[in-house]
Amino acid sequence: MDEPATTTSDEDRLTRRLSDHGRRVPLGVQVAERIRADISKGGLQPGDELPSEAEYGERFDVSQRVVRDALRTLNNEGIISTRQGKRAVVGSLRPTAMGNYIRFLVDTDPSAIDELMDFRALLEGHAARLAAERATDDDIAQMRTALARVLETGDDLDARVPADLQLHELISRSCGNRLVDSMLGVLAETLAEERRRGAQITRSKGVGHDETNQQHVALIEAIAARDGDAAERCAVGIVHRALGYWSAAARHDGPAR
Repeated sequence: MDEPATTTSDEDRLTRRLSDHGRRVPLGVQVAERIRADISKGGLQPGDELPSEAEYGERFDVSQRVVRDALRTLNNEGIISTRQGKRAVVGSLRPTAMGNYIRFLVDTDPSAIDELMDFRALLEGHAARLAAERATDDDIAQMRTALARVLETGDDLDARVPADLQLHELISRSCGNRLVDSMLGVLAETLAEERRRGAQITRSKGVGHDETNQQHVALIEAIAARDGDAAERCAVGIVHRALGYWSAAARHDGPAR
């Protein structure tokens, strides 16, 4: 007598493999891991389109619901970006989860700005040193152009803050370390509002940007001269100078909103 046919549902297939700890791994997690591996091994770049939910479902022999769950997980991690009615694309590949944690930390504890700035000083200093070693002539030319924009902004915070962010982004990008670049990007996004509020407080006290401008000029000149020691000192000095009024800004108004 033949055995009755059975229908295998997604829930029945939640145990295709076991984790290192012997626990059952949800199918959606497995699919997310496979997609993550495809992105990594396929050399996909930010903005590249991914296969449709239907295509992934057929490839991995799962329902579109499971694929959707996997894509949602990857979207929350910042690995992909989902768009209503369109195919998902590879994300910016920045540690979004870490960024969310940092924002939560700053929102709930203004004193955390000091810790974040210490962390940023470590990263900025190392990025500047690497940039001095690895930046191309074209990279340095772009830094000089960005520096000129910073110097031209004067006390116009609406122009100065994004110009300053762009300058530091060029430095971190040219350091040749994607992890350092990604973490600095997250910190820059998180601390952008504190940067603006700190500059506003500084301006209200009649303090200009001359010294900060000089520090930035020295930083770019050190990178151009391929002097890693000097570049690191300049970068750390800029962060330490900023630490005073950024932390004061956070405490002046309370938690960031």
